[in-house]
Amino acid sequence: MKQPQTNPVSAPSVYPSPGGQTNPVPMAAPGQIQPQIAHTNPSANPPANPPVQANPYAAPQLQGGAPAPAPMAPPSAIPQMPPAQPMAAHPQPAMPAPGQMPQMPSAAPMPGQMPGQNPMPPSGAMVGQTPLTAPPPEKEGDNGEKALPRIAIHAFCDRSETAGTIQSMSRDWRMVRTNLKIYMGGLPAAIEYYKNESTPALIVFESGLRGPELFAMLGELASVCDADTKVIMVGAVNDIKLYRELMEQGISDYIVPPFHPLTLIRAIASLYADPDKPFTGRVVGFFGAKGGVGSSTLAHNAAWGLASKIGQETSLVDLDSSWGTTSLDFNYDSVQGLEEALSDPERLDETLLDRIMVRHTDKLSILPAAGSLGSVPVFDSSAYETLVDAVRSLSPLTILDMPHIWAKWTSNILVSCDDIVITANPDLANLRNCKNLVDFLKSARPNDPEPLLILNKTGVPKTAEIPVKDFAAAVGLSPALVLAYEPAIYTEASNDGKMLSDIKEAAAAFDGIMYLGQRLKTGEFQAPVAKSGRRRGKMKKSKSAETATTDGKKGGLLSKFKKRK
Repeated sequence: MKQPQTNPVSAPSVYPSPGGQTNPVPMAAPGQIQPQIAHTNPSANPPANPPVQANPYAAPQLQGGAPAPAPMAPPSAIPQMPPAQPMAAHPQPAMPAPGQMPQMPSAAPMPGQMPGQNPMPPSGAMVGQTPLTAPPPEKEGDNGEKALPRIAIHAFCDRSETAGTIQSMSRDWRMVRTNLKIYMGGLPAAIEYYKNESTPALIVFESGLRGPELFAMLGELASVCDADTKVIMVGAVNDIKLYRELMEQGISDYIVPPFHPLTLIRAIASLYADPDKPFTGRVVGFFGAKGGVGSSTLAHNAAWGLASKIGQETSLVDLDSSWGTTSLDFNYDSVQGLEEALSDPERLDETLLDRIMVRHTDKLSILPAAGSLGSVPVFDSSAYETLVDAVRSLSPLTILDMPHIWAKWTSNILVSCDDIVITANPDLANLRNCKNLVDFLKSARPNDPEPLLILNKTGVPKTAEIPVKDFAAAVGLSPALVLAYEPAIYTEASNDGKMLSDIKEAAAAFDGIMYLGQRLKTGEFQAPVAKSGRRRGKMKKSKSAETATTDGKKGGLLSKFKKRK
C-alpha cells in the first residue's frame, strides 16, 4: 500500500497518535470539511471571527422528503493554517469535545463560542478518552475471541469523540496485528484522499448525512475504492430502514455512536471471520504468581470438574514441557503430545490433534507434556499461538496450564486468553509478583474482565502470613476464591493420581473449585463467596481446616479472623 502523501490538496488531517505525536496537519482542500484541531498553545487567543462549522449530527432539514447535507464552507472561507507542530508526549486538555447526539437539545454556547460549534470540554478532559455514556459491549456468550488479522484500517471521523474512541482501540490486544490510521474530515475527506491513494482493507468513516446526498457520496467513494475493500459507517441515527439501504449499497456494517471500542473491534472481527472455521472456543489461562503455589493442581481439577460435574466439553493443555504434571495427576505414562504439536505447528489440524490428544472421558481431552529435560523447550511465540488456536477451534472451553516462566510467548498467550486465573499464596514474594501480574494484565487488556485471583494455602499453622484483606488491597484485586491449607488431601491426590472429587475430605475444597468453574463456563458467579472459598451460609469445615484453626492460635489466619469478630 502506498504511503500517505502530505500533499495539502489530498491528505486529510491526522488524528493524534496514542503516544501524543502527530504528523504535520495540511491545509484543507477546497470543499473539504475543516477538521477540528486542538490549539498547540492553550493560552493563545482564538481568532476574532472564527468560521461557523455545521454540526454533522444536527437534525436534518427535510426538503421535498430528502434531508439536506451539512453546508460546507466555500474555499475562500477556509482559513489557511500552517502545518501544526508535533504535540507533546502528554495529551493536551484543549481538544474539542464531541458534538451532541441527534434529537437532543443544544447546549448553550460557551463564552467565545459561535452558535453551531461543538462545546469545549471541561477542564482536565483528556484526548481520546472513551465517552462515559458509551454502552458496555455485549457479551460474546460461549464464543471466544482472537486477534484480528494483519489488515490496514483507515478511519475518517467528523468528531473528536469518535476519533478518540477509535484511537483507544489501538491499545487493545486484538488490534496488535492491524495498522490503524485515523484522519479527520469524515466522508468528504475519504473521497478526496483515495483519488490519489490506494485503499486499505477496511475503511471506517463517520457521517451524519442521510438520503440521496449520502448515497451520492457513497457512490463517489465506491468509484475510488478497490473492489475488495470493506467499509463500516458510523452514523447518526439508529434507523433500520437506513441500515438495510446501506447493506444493499455494499456497506459492511453500520454503527451508531456512542459506542464502546470493543463493539467496533468485534464488528471488524465478524467481517474477517474464517467461514470454514466459524467456531472459536473460550480459553482460560491458569498462571501461578510463584512456583509451587498450586496453580497446576487447581487447573487440572477445574478441567476435571467442568467436564465430569458440570458437563462442559473441555480440553486441558499442559504448556510446561519440562516440568508438567498433567500425566502424573491423571495417571498416564509419559507422552510427548505437546512436544509433537510444537515441533511442526504448521501441520496442526483436526486429524493430528485427535491423534496426539488423550481422550480421558467423553467430555475431557488432554494434551499432556512429557515433563522431561531431554526435550528442547520451544520459545517461538507463533508456535504456541498456532497450537492454542487449533485447540480452541475444536473445543468449546480450553484450560491452559501455564508454566511459571516469563517470556514473550507466555505473556502473549496470557494477554489473549478470555479469562485468566492467578494462583498465589499469602506471602510477600507472592504479593509482589501478583501485583506485577495484575498491573500488567489490566494495562494490556483494558477492554477485558479483570483476572480471577485464587488465594491458596491460607491458615498455615504458626506462620505470620499476610491477611486476605491486606493482600487484596495491595494487589488491587479481591480474591474470587480462598482455599485453606490442607496438605494431607493434596498430597494424597498427587501421589495416587486422583482428583480432589475422589477424596472425601476434599469435598469442601472441590466445591470451591466448582464455584469457580461455573464462573469460567457462564461468565458470572452464582452466589457470593465466603473467605474460606465456599458459598455463604452453612459451611462445614474439613478436619484439616479445623486442626489448622486450633493449632494456629498465635499466627493462624483463620484464628485471627475469629478474634476480630
